[in-house]
Amino acid sequence: MASSDNLFAIVDLGSNSFHMLVVQDIAGTPRVITKVKRKVRLAAGLDQDNHLELAAMERGWQCLALFAERLTHIPITHIKVVATATLRLATNAEQFCQRGQQILGLPINIISGEQEAELIYHGMAVTSGGEGKRLIVDIGGASTELILGQQFSPIVLNSLNMGCVTWLERYFSDGKLSHFNFEQAIAAADHVLAPVLADYLAHQWQLSLGASGSVQAVQEVLSKQGLNELITLDKLELLMTQTIACEDLASLNLVGLSVERQPVFASGLAILISLFRQLALESMQASGGALREGVIAQLLGQQQVKDLKLATATKLQQQFLVDQKQAEHVAKVAACLAAQVEPYWQVTRNDGNVLLQYSAMLHEVGVSISYAKANCHGQYLIKHSPMTGFCSGQKSLVSALIANYKNLINGKSLSQQTWLPLEQAARLVTLLRLAVIISGRYQGGRVNDIVLSVVNAKLQINLNQALAQSSPLLLADLRQEIADNELVEMILVIN
Repeated sequence: MASSDNLFAIVDLGSNSFHMLVVQDIAGTPRVITKVKRKVRLAAGLDQDNHLELAAMERGWQCLALFAERLTHIPITHIKVVATATLRLATNAEQFCQRGQQILGLPINIISGEQEAELIYHGMAVTSGGEGKRLIVDIGGASTELILGQQFSPIVLNSLNMGCVTWLERYFSDGKLSHFNFEQAIAAADHVLAPVLADYLAHQWQLSLGASGSVQAVQEVLSKQGLNELITLDKLELLMTQTIACEDLASLNLVGLSVERQPVFASGLAILISLFRQLALESMQASGGALREGVIAQLLGQQQVKDLKLATATKLQQQFLVDQKQAEHVAKVAACLAAQVEPYWQVTRNDGNVLLQYSAMLHEVGVSISYAKANCHGQYLIKHSPMTGFCSGQKSLVSALIANYKNLINGKSLSQQTWLPLEQAARLVTLLRLAVIISGRYQGGRVNDIVLSVVNAKLQINLNQALAQSSPLLLADLRQEIADNELVEMILVIN
């Protein structure tokens, strides 16, 4: 049994849900061992004067009693309880907190909107590494945090007074899913955004990430409906049309929508549509972390690792006993091939070249289970391993590339990843497969006698004649790859 000295917990009293997250500190890295979530809908208890009704407080206290049982054996100094928008607004928040603190035996910290935004950004930064500027959106029950930042530093941050519970109470209180209600909710969100909009539009960002239940719910619905999880305005408006067709909240029954998310789906969707329209967002991915991860990082005193992806990839190599020498050969060959086709294929788009490198580093993780179907085992391990530094879309691409590094290509796995269009993903997987073939076993130097080019939309593999004569297996494998790869048309030229 693990010592309680390395256990840490965060209790997050949100406006829609209460969460408890317990992690175990393993060599400076948090490993989740308990997650408990309860829909309390605290914000629904706020009246027009921001007085919190007793029934809502009772729901909250009952939830805290459940959490208290699990926190008994964790050192008090390793636990933090934070409350957000509803208790910031409630005129009688002290009444709730006094009773809540008695139940937990811990102080309840009501954090400001700015503190919440900073913690959300930090939680994202320690779990989803990346270069360039990133826009983070977290739609809570009573507030929406909007943060623009780069690496570990927020640049512009705001906590806006709108959320999926408060918008439900204001614009869908009649239970109707009408065009009028949606228009009112979206227009109101536009109005809240207006004063801060210019601060964000003055910047350009490379990535938009969503860190809220509303974003996750949209992704789940898209996935269950056979669409990939990349959120776009077209998809949001399609979901709005489907929602309106249900006519009222009691009849809302979209494929992929959970029962617990049903009441606040429309209101969260309206806010998300407003954000996409006003900020001219092209797409959005799910963030790897948010408020709770930010607080946990503070409790653990986590250092700001410069390259989170590299640290994660190296740790996974060690965990699954990857042949690091071979992985290094494949990664170097893949980088060389990517550089050769960059003028034609633009593999640097959306960090495609970077994710190709990490896929090469990890392509043999499945060998730790069995060489047979190692690509399938590798896909499973990557899909289900914590990948600090990779957002969900990046992780889905790496998983799909590893699933296809050998054997016949599974086009379905590539089409289901959400990071790149299928054409771009197919190009990356082709480069990975060629890198594996060319590398052989510790034979990465052979790439010096191979040049890739694109001629008439076909990938041309130019092979040195001396290498072709001395490496019959390489020649056979390249010819087999050309015959088997149905996604990228290739030709072999021996000079």
